[in-house]
Amino acid sequence: MTVLLIWIARTLHSRRFEQARAKGDGILNPLKLVIVNYPENQVEQMEAINNPEDPGMGTRKIPFSRVLYIEQEDFSEDPPPKFHRLAPGREVRLRYAYFVKCVDMVKDESGQVTEVHCTYDPETHGGDAPDGRKPKATLHWVSASHAQRVEARILTACS
Repeated sequence: MTVLLIWIARTLHSRRFEQARAKGDGILNPLKLVIVNYPENQVEQMEAINNPEDPGMGTRKIPFSRVLYIEQEDFSEDPPPKFHRLAPGREVRLRYAYFVKCVDMVKDESGQVTEVHCTYDPETHGGDAPDGRKPKATLHWVSASHAQRVEARILTACS
C-alpha cells in the first residue's frame, strides 16, 4: 500500500459526488523542498480553488511554510531534454503560492537526492511575476508540518 501525505480540504455536499467533492492535494512519493530564504517559523494561508470544474464551490486555505513536500518525479538533478520541472538553477511555480528556484540539493550515502533547497521570490505571491516571467512548470505541494499520513489505494483497471 502506498502512503500518501495529504492535506484534506473540508467536505462539501451537493447533488452529485464528483461535483460535490472538494479537491485536496496529495504527494505519493515525497521529496523535501526547503525554501532557504523563507522565514523559519512563518506559515501563510494560500487561497486555492476547491474544484476547478465548478468555481461556485468556492475556495479553501492551504498552509504554506518553509519546508514543503513535492513529488520526486517533479525534480531531476540532470534533466533530460523537454523536462520542464524543477532542476538545479531552474525556476518553477508552486501552485497557488510563489516561484521557487533550485539552488542546492542534499543526497544520501547512495547518491539519491533526499532534499532540494530553493529560494523564493516574494513578489510572485499567487503565482504571477510583476516582471512577466513565466515558468514552464507548475508543481503541486504540501506543507511538511501540516501534512497528514493517510493510506492510499491505487486502483487500476483489470484487463
